[in-house]
Amino acid sequence: MKTFIITAHEEEYSDKSKTLGVLLNVDEKSKRIDSLTYIYHKGMYIFFNTIHAMNEYIYHGKFGLMSRAYISEEDFDKFYDAPYINGKFSDQLEWS
Repeated sequence: MKTFIITAHEEEYSDKSKTLGVLLNVDEKSKRIDSLTYIYHKGMYIFFNTIHAMNEYIYHGKFGLMSRAYISEEDFDKFYDAPYINGKFSDQLEWS
């Protein structure tokens, strides 16, 4: 299955230190396949499966069973700029 990623929404911290956002993974008919929240900070993206997990990470530093994936800006740009992705974007990430 060919998919694509698009940014649905982004917000920068007032001091521009971090960006919070929502990434959509869509198919060729623009149907949503998946969505992920993320934090961008100093050339690194941290992806989360849920808004709750991202909030726990930001506000409480709780890691526990929370799934998250890290990817450099350079590697992320390869997916973002690619003509398409084979399968789901989240399957291309290494989750911890």
